[in-house]
Amino acid sequence: MLEEKAFFTFCDAHFHLVQSGLLMDIKSEFSSAGDNAVFYGCTCAHEREEYESQKKLAAEFSKELKNLRLFTSFGIHPQLPLTENASFLEELLRRGEIDAVGEAGFDLYTPEFKKTILEQEDAWRAQVELAAQYNKPLVVHCRKALHLIFRDSALLRKVCAVVFHSFCGGMHEAEGILGKGINAYFSFGKQLLNGNKKSIECARFLPAERLLLETDAPFQTLKNENMTSPLEIRRVYQAALEIRRRENPLLSMDELQCALSCNFLRVFDRVEK
Repeated sequence: MLEEKAFFTFCDAHFHLVQSGLLMDIKSEFSSAGDNAVFYGCTCAHEREEYESQKKLAAEFSKELKNLRLFTSFGIHPQLPLTENASFLEELLRRGEIDAVGEAGFDLYTPEFKKTILEQEDAWRAQVELAAQYNKPLVVHCRKALHLIFRDSALLRKVCAVVFHSFCGGMHEAEGILGKGINAYFSFGKQLLNGNKKSIECARFLPAERLLLETDAPFQTLKNENMTSPLEIRRVYQAALEIRRRENPLLSMDELQCALSCNFLRVFDRVEK
């Protein structure tokens, strides 16, 4: 259970507002959270229609839910590398409509995904360049492809912040990425609850200023779960606190929340940066 305190701030570095809204009543979810909790979140969209729905929902929720502040992202997902959406992405950036680029990256997890590697490469390069040009953080999806991240470290150094969503590596890989001079942040979700050794290692040993947490709602479920609610970020925070306390037994939830809030806003709230 969460520690007793007067006020909680939870930051979800990666979730999907539109898909979550198809499976649950998001407004009621956040309304039921109580007056002592505030939620920050970055929601991603990957197709034009999804983006328009995300834009509408984000505006509606921001107006009606006082305990929720949303940041928005649009990207060309490597599982569906629609490179024709690069012009739409640039249009959104030019109009200042989005706070981040992504998910962008590579997915070589299945033979089917591997077949689209050329399209993934084109989409990746376009998004990295646009993120650098418009001074926006890049949200990275990477499965079985960390070697390509290291290959393109020179490009990624030009990006203001790079968020590795559901980071798949361990501390060796995380330290290697930081050692390349990339302003990298590493985000973890429910893999902290299912015993993922690499994720737990990173959550335990990463410098606090490089850590983010997420739900990937409505995805990233545990065994026997049908979906994940954005409010489950509270469970992820509790798991992270217990892991971090293995190195710092006196760490409080308040200290963890303060550190992660600073990281989240440093990455996504770049209006005056």
